[in-house]
Amino acid sequence: MITTAQYFRGKPHPEAHAAFAVGLLEKVNALLGAAAGAGVYGYDIDPDTDSQVSGAKGGSGDGGYRLPESTTGAKNSAHRYAKAVDVFDPKRKLASWCVLNQHEMDKLGLYMEDPRWTPVWCHFQTVPPASWRRIYVPSITAPLAEALPGQKPIPFKVKI
Repeated sequence: MITTAQYFRGKPHPEAHAAFAVGLLEKVNALLGAAAGAGVYGYDIDPDTDSQVSGAKGGSGDGGYRLPESTTGAKNSAHRYAKAVDVFDPKRKLASWCVLNQHEMDKLGLYMEDPRWTPVWCHFQTVPPASWRRIYVPSITAPLAEALPGQKPIPFKVKI
């Protein structure tokens, strides 16, 4: 289970963001529990964050909450509002299960970046992307990983 302490990693944050994080983590932990119950998720721990939250080696652990001055990700990333988290998934088992079980994310109101752009983590957020797709393509840049079983072709030409 991901805790708010693991999510914030001691970073200062507004009180409203604490409430957003509680709601986000409640949903994400429920999803992880469903995947574990299906026998596909083992609560992998990222050695860089010592938690299920993904982070960069020697980095700031920006797979959880991101400070306004963070250089990780998009300027208006949902991470900056405590509405997104990256879950460590080095074997892509969680991502594969999510692709085939999108109804589980639908029940919880979670959205996920396409796993082709997140090769060792799963990005989950509570705010819908502009496309309103449950699993959405986050960038027009080339994907970082191969498609998973059940994934459709990318609906546009990517920049290389």
